[in-house]
Amino acid sequence: MPASIDAHGSGRQRTGRRPDGGEPGAWASTASFPPRPGNVARSRLLTRTALAAWGAGSPGDGRLADSAEIVVSELVTNAVRHGSGAVSLALVLTAEALQISVSDGGAALPAPGQARADEQGGRGLQIVAALCESWQVTTRLRGKTVICRLARDRPAHP
Repeated sequence: MPASIDAHGSGRQRTGRRPDGGEPGAWASTASFPPRPGNVARSRLLTRTALAAWGAGSPGDGRLADSAEIVVSELVTNAVRHGSGAVSLALVLTAEALQISVSDGGAALPAPGQARADEQGGRGLQIVAALCESWQVTTRLRGKTVICRLARDRPAHP
């Protein structure tokens, strides 16, 4: 999954593009990849790289990049483990928030689990819910998309 940063339109994977019909200052990046565990780390790298290219890794954005990496990691891991077919990641950054969408072809809908203290997994959606101001699942003809919204921190104004 190459992560080429190119605002001039060359290359297959583009970060730094404004979505069609998007508001001024909105940026978008998309990627699709096979459901392999190694692509979880690549999706985190894509997220961090895109946010840095968009100038959203600054202190004024607080922990946006860190939170986004955690959320992307959890959602892509769920898609790889429990979904079916290719996994798609979409990031849309506006002045107010970062929207993260992860899609796969599986029919099973995600639901927060109740992991025991000695279990390693089962907390992903609880983490997503704690970090995001909202999250939802949209079913598609084939598969689903988990969409969440991370609010951007605002620096205090005097």
